Amino acid sequence: MKEDWQTRRLAEVCRTIQDGAHESPKRQFDAPGEGRFPYITSKNIRTNNLDLNDLSYVERDFHDRIYPRCQPGVGDVFLTKDGANTGNVALNTIDEPISLLSSVCLIKTNPAVLEPAFLCYYLQSPDGLNSITGQMTGAAIKRIILRDIKLATIPVPPLSEQRRIVAILDEAFEAIAAAKANAARNLQDARALFEANLGTVFSQLEGDVVPIGKVGQVFDGPHATPKTVDSGPVFLGIGALQDGEVSLGATRHVTPEDFQRWTLRVKPQPGDFVFSYETRLGQAAVIPDGLECCLGRRMGLVRFNPTLVDAHFFAYQYVAPPYREFLGTKTLRGATVDRISVKDFPSFPVTVPPLDEQQRIVGRLKLLRVQVESLASLYQQKVAALEALKKSLLHQAFTGQLTSQAA
Repeated sequence: MKEDWQTRRLAEVCRTIQDGAHESPKRQFDAPGEGRFPYITSKNIRTNNLDLNDLSYVERDFHDRIYPRCQPGVGDVFLTKDGANTGNVALNTIDEPISLLSSVCLIKTNPAVLEPAFLCYYLQSPDGLNSITGQMTGAAIKRIILRDIKLATIPVPPLSEQRRIVAILDEAFEAIAAAKANAARNLQDARALFEANLGTVFSQLEGDVVPIGKVGQVFDGPHATPKTVDSGPVFLGIGALQDGEVSLGATRHVTPEDFQRWTLRVKPQPGDFVFSYETRLGQAAVIPDGLECCLGRRMGLVRFNPTLVDAHFFAYQYVAPPYREFLGTKTLRGATVDRISVKDFPSFPVTVPPLDEQQRIVGRLKLLRVQVESLASLYQQKVAALEALKKSLLHQAFTGQLTSQAA
């Protein structure tokens, strides 16, 4: 830290450090109106910006009762102090009276000493967040208390230096945000290309259309979910079904005893087609070679006659837009979840061209999928590199090492 920088407690350089109302409104509205006021909660605080897409409003009597507790103004700092978004920080951009819930802390700086934007960036930095949370990191951060915010320290350079740092970070973060948005669009375009190819292939597909039950056996999976453990036989839940393929990125396991119980009804075999009939309808996959697993609840299985149907072919057919449209006509709408009837599944159609044609289509789609996943991996690496750059810039900024060239 530079010699002309001081280390100060936030309570010393801020005029207000106060959370919002410790009571919830009896009524909330999803649209503005006469006598209604914006109501900011933790869901609206994102890193360095407010998310107003899901903004709620409260009535005047509630607003008038809680507003004197803290009175946000444009440019004030909002810090989420509890909830799923704990640690998120943003500047207030709403130029009208608003109400805050207790999950949000309002910080008004002393403008003669501390720029709000400088504080906002500092609280985004690893050093800034650690100064508030202490030893809590990552998933351990559940709640920040006002006392810790007030006692947290911040390096305070002269105002001119603060403004210089903010200007550099503004420019750098704008460029990083644009690069991340571009990577996200490219990833979306790559996946849309795969989806479009699925749609084209299976909307033009020719072959006999027969009931699934004529070319395979349909089984219902377990009607309960086993307790998962750190090691043992693989438990295949609905989350592992990813657009025709099994994803073992978050593999879970069961005990050998539970594995025996959960495979009494049906024991999955390589080449079996598995699908979800509740929650994430339309997702399916084929059990790969070498995988011994048991199924979770709300999952069914089809064991096709391999001389008639390539299971991978039907998996792609199943997740393609035309078949998803068909499933929409067979979906039973429930109060909490939608489902399809496993009993009806044997009557569902499958288009069956010659087996060699099925395998040719599978080979082409698998190659395209590999190319898309390779692009996805590159885009994800780019996003990770951009996030690392942000952390590096923030560290440089608050240790006095940031120059215009660093951005």
